Amino acid sequence: MIATLRRSKMVSFRLSLEEYARFQTICEARGIRSLSDLARTAVQSMAMSHDSPDPLWHEVGALRNQLTSLSRELDRVSKELESRQRA
Repeated sequence: MIATLRRSKMVSFRLSLEEYARFQTICEARGIRSLSDLARTAVQSMAMSHDSPDPLWHEVGALRNQLTSLSRELDRVSKELESRQRA
């Protein structure tokens, strides 16, 4: 699994109730554990596409995002299986 990086800086922004609900739905549908992870992934993707006009970098960024989502989903499934085995 992808190791969680220790993060020391925080960025915050306000959302309307509708935005918050929509983003929560996206997180649940994609297996993203938090709005922070969703925002971080979106900003990283935007930064990658801005830093390099090369379409290959955009594809690499998209693949990275997919791998991150898959890793989170595997973590979730693994935890679910562990909890079922304990029960």
